[in-house]
Amino acid sequence: MEYEQIWKKVLRNDEEVKFEFSVGKKYRTFYLILLSVFATPFLISAPAFGIILLATIFFYFGFYLKTANAYAFTNKRVLIHKGWLSTNAVSIEYDKITDVSINEPFIERLVTKSGNIAINTAGTSAKEVVLKHVQTPYEVRKQLDAIRA
Repeated sequence: MEYEQIWKKVLRNDEEVKFEFSVGKKYRTFYLILLSVFATPFLISAPAFGIILLATIFFYFGFYLKTANAYAFTNKRVLIHKGWLSTNAVSIEYDKITDVSINEPFIERLVTKSGNIAINTAGTSAKEVVLKHVQTPYEVRKQLDAIRA
């Protein structure tokens, strides 16, 4: 498991991770390349700014998005862990889920095959939780449905 150190903090004794994922690799790679191409001219016109800009792009898309967005389906609930230095964890029991919807913006669907999964809940403080830029969101939803069944 890639996020084992995170899940160890929140898993119950009778619980196990069935499926874990994060922001899609194709999404991160596409925007890393696209923004790097647009930032490259700054290396010539303003080298210091260009280096800082490229370093920021590589940090954000190459490291931060994947590290700071960990999602898991256990045998009992959905776990969402966001953040890197400061963190926020959300847990949604399967019986509290009222519906799950998928949103695939055109460019994401076409180029990166990613989209957003919105999980709506009943009786919890978070009415809707959105898992953003998930690779093949319909397949991930099928995983959720199979585990919940």
